[in-house]
Amino acid sequence: MNDTPSLRFDGCLATNIEQAYRHLEQVYERLISPLGLNILEWYALRALYAEDGMSASHLAQLVCRHPSSMTALLDRMEERGLLRREVDLQDRRSVRIFLTDQGRAHEGQVHRVAQQLNDLLSHLVTPEQLETFHTVLSVLQSVPLQEEPPPSGTG
Repeated sequence: MNDTPSLRFDGCLATNIEQAYRHLEQVYERLISPLGLNILEWYALRALYAEDGMSASHLAQLVCRHPSSMTALLDRMEERGLLRREVDLQDRRSVRIFLTDQGRAHEGQVHRVAQQLNDLLSHLVTPEQLETFHTVLSVLQSVPLQEEPPPSGTG
């Protein structure tokens, strides 16, 4: 008997990736909520732990948000004392984002939650499946944006 759940919309790749993402986001939220963070704050902190002082536009790119939608997130995080914004001295139109001591204090907990999620997923898929999935994700993240769909395979 096959225990693999069926995919929606006849296996439509984009729809099922979206559904998987939304489900995993709920899992993340459950794991993150004891930290008092939401998923976007968690993503932003993880990015800043890797590269403190990055530009706001680069942070937006890393958390998959449009730069104009970052203001509210950064406002909330700054009000909570997790980060501070500074005008970039080389490009005064740009803003750099820096962790505060309070933001840095969450680092161990944030990394533990990431590890919890990895542990959870590693019990559901084999290392080989995960490696293949990482390869597929890499390919999907680099699909070229095109005006027209490529020609069909029959000629």
